Amino acid sequence: MSDPNVYYLFLGLAGFWLLILSFIVFRLFFHYQSLTRGLSHKDLISALNNFIAKTAANQEAIESVKASLAKEVADNKLHLQKVGFIRFNPFTDTGGNQSFVVSLLDENGTGVVISSLHSRENTRIYARAIEKGQCQDQVLSKEERQVIKDSLK
Repeated sequence: MSDPNVYYLFLGLAGFWLLILSFIVFRLFFHYQSLTRGLSHKDLISALNNFIAKTAANQEAIESVKASLAKEVADNKLHLQKVGFIRFNPFTDTGGNQSFVVSLLDENGTGVVISSLHSRENTRIYARAIEKGQCQDQVLSKEERQVIKDSLK
């Protein structure tokens, strides 16, 4: 056991072990410092209480954002989001598909259908209110029904 190499090996292993332990201790120290940063009392209980208070505040903020998002989603259903468009030729004496029908509907199928009928002498424009995909007080043309059907898909 008097071999100097054994002592050097033991000292090397002990030094390596000391380096590993020092690394772990410094890492824990810096982690502890980051946990207690900004606190008047630098103890673990204050850090945990601060963390719990921040978590509760974050939970309240998340609930507020959820409620706001639900309101926005409900309001968004009332915005125009279903648009349909079709061009057609309603008369035999005109050339080309110069007449059109456009539908502007919300999520519930409520909105307006605008029709433009173009002939050689004039252009007529009609607007009809639509509720839940149907016109309550007027008869729709086949093109108007088609554009509503296409936009509600």
